[in-house]
Amino acid sequence: MKKKILFCCYGIGVGGIERCMINLLNAIDYTRYDIDLLPMNPEYGMLPNLKAKVNLLNPADYVMDTENTVGEMRKRKARIADYARYLLFRIRNKWRWKPWKMFHAPDNTYDIAIAYAHTGYVPYYVIDQINARKKYMWHHEGRYVIEKRYMLDKQYYPRFDSIIAVSNGDRDILLEVFPELSNKIKVLYNIVDWREIKTKAQERVLFSKKTDVQQLVTVGRLTHQKGPDILLKTAQMLAQDGIPFQWFWIGDGDMAASSKEKCHEYGLEDKVIFEGNQANPYPYIKLCDIYIQPSYYEAYCTTTIEAKVLQKPIVVTDVCGMREQFKHGETALIVGVKPEEIYAAIKQLITQDGLKEYLMDNLKKQTNPMECLLSKYYQLFDE
Repeated sequence: MKKKILFCCYGIGVGGIERCMINLLNAIDYTRYDIDLLPMNPEYGMLPNLKAKVNLLNPADYVMDTENTVGEMRKRKARIADYARYLLFRIRNKWRWKPWKMFHAPDNTYDIAIAYAHTGYVPYYVIDQINARKKYMWHHEGRYVIEKRYMLDKQYYPRFDSIIAVSNGDRDILLEVFPELSNKIKVLYNIVDWREIKTKAQERVLFSKKTDVQQLVTVGRLTHQKGPDILLKTAQMLAQDGIPFQWFWIGDGDMAASSKEKCHEYGLEDKVIFEGNQANPYPYIKLCDIYIQPSYYEAYCTTTIEAKVLQKPIVVTDVCGMREQFKHGETALIVGVKPEEIYAAIKQLITQDGLKEYLMDNLKKQTNPMECLLSKYYQLFDE
């Protein structure tokens, strides 16, 4: 008999975590498992990439904290009792009285319930509301900010059967905070679909690319984590040094407006181009001369793996997970989280004869680990 699994996630918007989840869902053997997918927010930018036979649940049937909750209730001609329940949710949310306990849950009993996020209400909802024989949580961040939700996490994390860190570095960070959970915190690398990346990289894109300049690309949300301020300061140094370049940022986020303002302040409008969210970022990576990830922190960065699959010269900051992906000077240049060091690495790649080719040749020797990784997922699911 097939096992029944629930994946509960924050949403299915455009982002690295969402892409990793979809890669996993697309790769799973559905002769072994039936899967429900519950996004807790109606974000569906990555949904066209989901090819698997997954039963997608409507968040409006279960949760009450989305932007369109009231509109959805009016559309459904909700009863007075439903509005009263929503009002009680808002009160509990304001006073932080575990408001997720007001959410409904699917009627099913699951073999496994997976909180595929450690953010928002996802892990707490899965623990308190979902009926499942085993419960797992994925941790993707590469840091733990103890000031935020430590007391709540200390209460809830031990109730999971396993906590999945996406890199050894991420596991070490969790163990520093929760040493008592050493027997529960496991490492599973994210699934990356090499064939899909190479196929989609062949698609044509229209963007303002110039000739005879270095094409630099960064993919990621425009948030503090991904380092847009570092990128702009690095770009300013390259411009002051007279190096001809264009730097494309693929992604959007809460720092989009401020980053564009700073770009204008630095006089970099023709050199740093913000392309916004792209469901398929791979053609941009394929066409670049150097891929750069100026992050302040990561757990196990997806976009750098994708650049590695496409065999590009890569510069990354020395944050969690990067030394598990790359060997400095062999498959990438790993530098400190400083504009000066990223600038120096870019200049080295541009000026040092043969360095780009050396890194790319080493990346060509990689093998696809998907089947080996999938077997580890099945081992977890079949425990």
